[in-house]
Amino acid sequence: MTQKIHCSYLTNTNIEIKTDGVKDILHTAHDGKNQYATPGDLLVAALGACTLTMMGVIAEKNGEKLDGAKLSLTPVFAENLSGLQKVDLHIVFPPHFSSDLRRKCLSAAKSCPVHRSLNPAIVSNITCE
Repeated sequence: MTQKIHCSYLTNTNIEIKTDGVKDILHTAHDGKNQYATPGDLLVAALGACTLTMMGVIAEKNGEKLDGAKLSLTPVFAENLSGLQKVDLHIVFPPHFSSDLRRKCLSAAKSCPVHRSLNPAIVSNITCE
């Protein structure tokens, strides 16, 4: 399925983003104040959302729910702003998940479409509890 995403520069690093039925304003200022998510933050957030989605599908296929799971992502960007160098993912599974289901979910996490789309030079480490 092909979907177009339209972006328009408004002013002062405000970008309007439109997809099918969704419209949002992204504030992308790189002023060091950390007031808004940057495009790099959104990339890492997309990785997190995709990872949890894939794990949720695996959990449901195994008769479980991923409800309550948490994922923390720690990106490391190059100092010269040339891009993402590394991202650490830390997954906290629901306490009742078996070791076998955790293993299946970790496998799914590593194969999510966003993860597979990242440049292979970007290091990703996944830990869990």
